[in-house]
Amino acid sequence: MLFQNFLKLYNMKVFLITQNEPFYIPKMLKVLINDSKQKDFQICGITVLAPHRKNKTIRSWIKERSQIYTYKELFLVTSGFIFAKLFNILRGDKSPYSVRSITRNNRIAMYMTDNINSESYLNILSKLDVDLIISISCPQIFNKKLLTTPRIACINAHGTLLPSHRGVFGSWWMLYCGDSEGGSTIHTMVEEVDKGEIIWQKTFKIDKYHTQFSIAYQTKKDMACGLSEVIMGYKNMSLQPLMPLYKSSYHYAPTKELGVDFHKKGNRVIRFRDLKYMLSNDFVQ
Repeated sequence: MLFQNFLKLYNMKVFLITQNEPFYIPKMLKVLINDSKQKDFQICGITVLAPHRKNKTIRSWIKERSQIYTYKELFLVTSGFIFAKLFNILRGDKSPYSVRSITRNNRIAMYMTDNINSESYLNILSKLDVDLIISISCPQIFNKKLLTTPRIACINAHGTLLPSHRGVFGSWWMLYCGDSEGGSTIHTMVEEVDKGEIIWQKTFKIDKYHTQFSIAYQTKKDMACGLSEVIMGYKNMSLQPLMPLYKSSYHYAPTKELGVDFHKKGNRVIRFRDLKYMLSNDFVQ
C-alpha cells in the first residue's frame, strides 16, 4: 500500500480549471506546462470556462468599465483586447493569447462544460482519478462534491495576500486601500470563497508607479512559479500550512464613486507601458 501511494504521488495528476483570458493565464499555463516536463507531474486535463462577461455585449462591457476607468485607460484596455482577438483570428493555434490554443499545442485534453458542478462533469473528473485540481481565475464557485473529488485537494491561486482582499478586483483594492505591500496566495479550497488553509504566499513592494494591471501581472507571474512549488510540495509530502499574517477583508466590484476616488488618490488602472507586459508572449522581468 505504501509503495502504491508513493507511485501515485510520483505520477501526480493535476487538473486545471480556468477561464478564457488573453493576457495572464496563457503565460501562467506555459510556465506550468514547462515545469510539468521538468519536475515530473502530469497535467491530465483542463477546463476553460467562459468569463463572467460571457452574456455581455462589447457595449455593455465598455459601459461597465467606464464606471471605474478613465477614457484613456478604457482605450488602452480595449485596444489590448482587440489586438489579442485579431491575433487569435489571424494566427489560430499559433497565438500566444489563447488558453485553448496553448492547450491544443501541448496535447492536453480539454473537457468542456457550462457547469463545473454538474453530475456529468464530476463523473468525468472521477474517472480521471485526479490528484490535485487547480483553480486559476475560475469564474464559477466549487460545490462540496467537486471540492472532494480530487484525491489530495482543490487549490486556488488568488492575487492578494489572504485573508486580506478576499473577493474580486484584488489588485484594484490594494491600490485603493493604499497598501505598501502586495502579493499573492495559494490556498486549499473550502465552500466559502477564498478561505481554506494558506499553503504559499509571496510578497512584493507596491510603489507609486504600480497600476492595477502591473500588480495583476506581478501576482500572476509569481503564482505561476508558486503553483509548481506547491505541486512539488504535495508530491514530496513536505507542504506545511502557513499562519495568516494579514487583516481579513472582503470586497465586491468597485462602484463609479469609488472609481472617481481611486483616481483622485493618484492611482491608475493601466498606463501605456503596461501594454508591453500584457502583450508579451511570456512573463518578462
